[in-house]
Amino acid sequence: MEKELVKKKLAELYSSEKLGIAPGILSGDVFVPQSKSAAHRALIMAFLSGDIELAKIDESCASDDIKATKKALIRFGEAAKNISSEPIEIDCKESGSTLRFLIPLAAVLGVPTKFVGSGRLPQRPIKEYEGVFEGSGAEMIYLDETGLSLPLLVKGKMKAGSYSLPGNVSSQYISGLLMALSSAEGASRLKLTTELESRPYVDLTCEVMRAFGVEVEEENDGYSLKGENKPNRKEDFEVEADYSQAAFWLVAEYLGSDVKLTNLPKKTAQGDRAIVDLLSGLKEAGKKNEIFEMDARDVPDLVPVFAVAAAATNCVTRVVHAERLRIKESDRIASTAAMLTELGVKNRITDDGIEIEGKAEDKCFSGGTVDSCKDHRLVMAASIAATRAKDTVWIKYPMAVEKSYPDFFEDYLNLGGRINGINVG
Repeated sequence: MEKELVKKKLAELYSSEKLGIAPGILSGDVFVPQSKSAAHRALIMAFLSGDIELAKIDESCASDDIKATKKALIRFGEAAKNISSEPIEIDCKESGSTLRFLIPLAAVLGVPTKFVGSGRLPQRPIKEYEGVFEGSGAEMIYLDETGLSLPLLVKGKMKAGSYSLPGNVSSQYISGLLMALSSAEGASRLKLTTELESRPYVDLTCEVMRAFGVEVEEENDGYSLKGENKPNRKEDFEVEADYSQAAFWLVAEYLGSDVKLTNLPKKTAQGDRAIVDLLSGLKEAGKKNEIFEMDARDVPDLVPVFAVAAAATNCVTRVVHAERLRIKESDRIASTAAMLTELGVKNRITDDGIEIEGKAEDKCFSGGTVDSCKDHRLVMAASIAATRAKDTVWIKYPMAVEKSYPDFFEDYLNLGGRINGINVG
């Protein structure tokens, strides 16, 4: 079946708001899309280097989140040439990364900006920036009735200097400040008032910043920017393949499919590369019927699909330190637990995560209807579970994959998957 016809048929299924995947293992090669985390950072640093096109983004399969960031940066570039007292409007769509990365950037650029968003984004926290903005030269003004969420107005101009943030909140605050302050006039220091969580994401930020010529140093209690070397890369920056998306195919392989990933980097700062070791550890625990513990503190995006792997393993898996999953595109603790329950897997929600009772059976999932809660990672996790299901797995709001992996179902079909009768073989 021709590629354009497949896309047309998938678009028709999306419009029906429910999609059915027949059981069956997958086989073939997958070219994993670019890292969303690296792409956000590369776009920002390329913009600060004076040429956003230095970040080589594959526009043909760019996710909604990446499109939102790129569109916003182009708008910032236009506004910075002729700064007005009238704010520009930046629509972050449903992208938490876009919002948290661009709030301090707007402040450092001195571009008055009204931030808006959709889905659950207006409810996702941004309050940690309030303390940072005090005395910075810039200010945040909530425009909604509650004074807590979007729309948000940022105005004034943030100066280089010393700032403080907790290390145990979203790493996006830390990354956003570091990237923005790298273009400010003068040296800056970011002190972390608590232990750093989600370290791999900050490590990735620092790696990309250094690739764009910025000196960023890690210290005992934070990070420093000397301020002498501004972003100044001249060569193209190739964005590597995404381990957070590869995780779905790696779990499919764990469940018995024969999927080969053709472009994954062997060496990377991406924290989600942890999926390789997690699956290895889970396999060993299953052989011995031992309790396996997954610490989600640094890899929250892996939880939905790792839960699928855990459900197919002959042991109890405890997902811990997953509290921040409650403020993702869905409450991912509740939605992941609900997905497992609908597919016949025993589990219970704990204070900080989920406990899963796995079984290494040939058909370890029942059929059923999974409410994705419009969360892209739930859609893809349920799709992978379908490979070992007894009956069709129906998924509500499948179009949510557009947020991070627009070609997911096209790749699924090319691997031999069967979706509402579509077969590309």
